[in-house]
Amino acid sequence: MADHEERHLSSLKSFVLRARRIRAHSLARDAKLLMELQNPRLTIHFTPETGDMRVIVKVPPEEQVESAAARVRPLILNGEDTYHAKVMNALLYFAQKAGLSGSGLESLREMKRQWAKTNPNGKNLGFYEVRVQTNGEPESRISDNALAFSWIYGDVVHADTARRDEGRAYGVEERYRAAIPVVARLMMLAMVTLTITERLRTDGVLPDLGDAFDEDVVITATELAVETQVYVAEYDEGGRPPEPPAMDEEFGDEWKPFAEAFKDQISTTTQPASDQAGDDAPG
Repeated sequence: MADHEERHLSSLKSFVLRARRIRAHSLARDAKLLMELQNPRLTIHFTPETGDMRVIVKVPPEEQVESAAARVRPLILNGEDTYHAKVMNALLYFAQKAGLSGSGLESLREMKRQWAKTNPNGKNLGFYEVRVQTNGEPESRISDNALAFSWIYGDVVHADTARRDEGRAYGVEERYRAAIPVVARLMMLAMVTLTITERLRTDGVLPDLGDAFDEDVVITATELAVETQVYVAEYDEGGRPPEPPAMDEEFGDEWKPFAEAFKDQISTTTQPASDQAGDDAPG
């Protein structure tokens, strides 16, 4: 296989693993909510007696969006195999090679255009602009897109001082508020692209991607158990344990099985009183 095909395959495998992880995120379980987060609704509270006015936006817990931002981050970094442009180029390459219809290719190109609208360095408005003026200083203004990535790169997945400083004057609430639609949109784009990839795979358009669709990508258990043997040893005078043996060698005399070393401290399991009573138990 040619080098460029290997690169395309690497991008698709990496993308499938990452997108499946995004699909498994708690925010992705409610498609309706995810759509609403992309287009947040504003509630205006106005008190006629005082003239007070407040604009309220309902938001998910920050930790939930923060973890989602970490999962989508590799899709917007052009140095990663999962970078969206690389993924779409790979899909288009294999689709053209397999002779996909003109309408099918145009759908992929449109998906690529949707991805391209995401610009981490863009200053253009997505939905709104925020302005502040304090202590008689000149007014400053910033787009919601710049605020969003100030939160993503300055507060969350990096500690980028310059990006955080860009949105610092507007406060973490404004940065977070702006980031929610961006993260939700990236999640939706990833899941739609994953669905397209799955369909192309089913139709035989894509080459074999190995275990990318079957490999475990998330952990749902809250208790992890590993069946194994445990050995313990005393520290030497220097406060170091003895060197453990190689995988194919036996443990030396300085190592003892856990059950033997702590046999006097291990409690035995007793039967419930009703089981011990047997025939003498009340009828």
